Formats: sequence, C-alpha cells, structure tokens
Amino acid sequence: MNLKEIFTFENLDRALKSLDKGMTHFYKAMQDFGDSLDSMTKELGSDVEKSRKNQKDRESINKANLDKIWGKKK
Repeated sequence: MNLKEIFTFENLDRALKSLDKGMTHFYKAMQDFGDSLDSMTKELGSDVEKSRKNQKDRESINKANLDKIWGKKK
C-alpha cells in the first residue's frame, strides 16, 4: 500500500468528518463541565455568605457572654 492509496479524498473526507464529530462532542463536554463548575462556584459563594453572617452572630453572642462574665469595659 503506497501513500496515494492511503491519502485519497474519500479517506481524508472521512477523517475530517470524524474529527469534526469528535470536536463537537468535546466542545459539548467542555460546556457541560463549565456549567457544572459555575453552579458549584455559586453554591460555594452562597455558603461563604452564610458563614460570614453566622460568624457575625457568634461574635455578638460571644461578646455578650464575655461581658456577663467579666463585666463591661469602661
């Protein structure tokens, strides 16, 4: 088998169609992956906001408890 038999227009056309199909599937997979990362980032961001709010609540409770124990500073 020589190169002319391997590199025919039909073989090249099939190879390009196969490559195009593969790239289309890869693109869709990357889009799905990006979408899942985006939703995970949003979810983690909301968790951080909740954690900050809880931290502020805990700080005020802790300060009130310390004031009860040690008395208010003058």
